[in-house]
Amino acid sequence: MTGLYAMSALAPFVVSEWDLSRAAVGALVTVSFGVAAAVSLVAGQLVDRWGARAAVTTLCATVAVALLGASTSATYGWLLVAVAVAGVGQALANPATNVLVNRAVPGDRRGTAIGMKQAGVQLAAFGCGMVLPVVAVTVGWRGALRLAAVAPLLVLLAAWWYTPTAAGQQQGGRWWRLAAPSGWLAWLVGFSLLLGTGLAAVNTYLPLYATQRLGLDAGVAGGLLAVFGVTGLVARVWWGRWADRSPEVLGALSLLTAAAVAGVLLVLLAGPLWSGLVWMGALVVGGSATAANAVSMLAVLRCGEAVAQASGLVSLGFFSGFVVGPAAIGWCADVAGWEASWLVVGVLFAGAAVVARRVRTAGTGRAATR
Repeated sequence: MTGLYAMSALAPFVVSEWDLSRAAVGALVTVSFGVAAAVSLVAGQLVDRWGARAAVTTLCATVAVALLGASTSATYGWLLVAVAVAGVGQALANPATNVLVNRAVPGDRRGTAIGMKQAGVQLAAFGCGMVLPVVAVTVGWRGALRLAAVAPLLVLLAAWWYTPTAAGQQQGGRWWRLAAPSGWLAWLVGFSLLLGTGLAAVNTYLPLYATQRLGLDAGVAGGLLAVFGVTGLVARVWWGRWADRSPEVLGALSLLTAAAVAGVLLVLLAGPLWSGLVWMGALVVGGSATAANAVSMLAVLRCGEAVAQASGLVSLGFFSGFVVGPAAIGWCADVAGWEASWLVVGVLFAGAAVVARRVRTAGTGRAATR
């Protein structure tokens, strides 16, 4: 996820150089996650065929190539091509890592493992928000992207060294064959779609909103993204540990997305009332919406589906939200203003809370099987 958070943290610099609209900034995320959504249709089958080590090293290599390619982009069009490459790695991430957790971690510790794994996403937000704007002031946003490329390269080396060669590998089967999700899984995919759409908008536009509407400078806006990231990191680890002590985790989905609605309202009110509310909003959304994504991944392991393929389908819903959210919310901000765009984000999280109740109803009894 470093590609997403790097572009979000560096958005004020890119906008300044190329005079981009907010919708154009959102299109960068849309293209990347459009590729991720498309590849997610077969990502689970690919992970089953290749094994986890090959999948993890492939995803790391593509993200590194994407960041380095973005740093050399001479035009906006080439920047779009570079961020699209990162989508392949994003699609492989959850199926590959969920297979590792399912095979290597005892059942009573998988919640903690999933929370730790998903917290890596928020660690990327924290690192990008704290480091990259500061680096960009000194060496430019291109130099900052080159620095960010170090992270996936280090993970690539670690994955190649520590992951067993055949972990999760299955022989035979056709990687392009698509399986229809069960009724319960279909509801979870829908939940992930709504959650991803709202979360993508927050990830993409929080720093830009802080600079353009609230008058904060780029460095402080990057710190806002860092707060969002570190809160999500702590929340994912905490909710993961909680899940290991709870026999049924699906009820947490509606609670977490309802809390995200409250966080978005705080961000919205920061404009007309007091800019300090944006920090509170970042804390609430960062802790609730990101934790909801982690809990949805744990639900896949708990409810007896084929892990790699189910993870790919849930990721498909989540990534599709990232396709729709940035460009749509950016367009809304351009046409109707920031307030209207944050209202739409709040409605999306509210819709996710409603769907989460259906996920819980449809999933009753399934979680007890694992």
